Amino acid sequence: QETKLPMNKTICLQVYLTPHSNGLAQDNPKAAPKPRAIQWRESYPKALEEAARAAKPILADFEADWCGWCKKLDRETFGNAEVIKLVEAFFIPVRIDTDHQPKISAEFKVKGLPTILLLSPEGKELKRLSGFRPADKFLSELRQALKSAAALDELRKAVEKDPGDLDSVRAWARASFASGNPAAAEKILSDALRRKPMEASLLLELADIKRSGGQANEARELYKQILSLGEARAGSSFQEAHLPLARLQLGGKQYKPALETLSAYINRGKSGKGLPEAYFLRSYVHSVEDRDTEALKDLRKVLELDPDGEYGTRAGYIIDLVKQE
Repeated sequence: QETKLPMNKTICLQVYLTPHSNGLAQDNPKAAPKPRAIQWRESYPKALEEAARAAKPILADFEADWCGWCKKLDRETFGNAEVIKLVEAFFIPVRIDTDHQPKISAEFKVKGLPTILLLSPEGKELKRLSGFRPADKFLSELRQALKSAAALDELRKAVEKDPGDLDSVRAWARASFASGNPAAAEKILSDALRRKPMEASLLLELADIKRSGGQANEARELYKQILSLGEARAGSSFQEAHLPLARLQLGGKQYKPALETLSAYINRGKSGKGLPEAYFLRSYVHSVEDRDTEALKDLRKVLELDPDGEYGTRAGYIIDLVKQE
């Protein structure tokens, strides 16, 4: 249900008009005129300016004249009365022809058609809808996006009202990241850290976001910063920083630092759901370093702490294999 952008438009157009093209020929662009009930803007820069003035998100429809599924979407979905009503009420709709505006398509990494992007008033991507979807599904997705945008706006207002409310700051950052805008999430946390430098809870949130975004080196350094603060200053963030740091160290084959991090976590002697994983990861380090006795000891501890859980099950399986050998 998605037409790939062509390497050669002429060839693709011929395929489009061929009866054996998986039904695409049924979507002849002359079959029905484009519905005009949605007042599509034709200029993305002007739509961006209008969105900023109106404080409304943008609905950007990426299409092309040769795209059969775009025609179908236009007729069946954008022509639906409920869709028209929702789009006109809550969005600034703009139509972008990928052939005539290739720079905008490249900027948003549009690889296939149709593609619909829901953008913030500043032009940040909030949600991507690829391929054709019927009106009922499209309405459901738009309504969910509006709810998410409203929730984000409420969190933003809460932080603007009280910038010192760290719970609201972190919630806003997490919601922004979940909406597909990691840059906004990082900016929220960075701004808060400028107001309150070395606040462990903010550092932990930023480290988690960077780790989730694949920025392993930056995340690792942030976790180390938290540990350098000590428990008295870092509070619960001190304990929470150990395991993600150890995972990153293991991912980088930094076995000695990982062993130190895991042992520090375990030796604190506090119970918690992270202990089975810590013992399991440490058993792996011992195994890599050819310390089989220590590895088995840690695996037995995992089995004791988590007999029916994920790590206990895996530990029991490994122990059974060792016995068979």
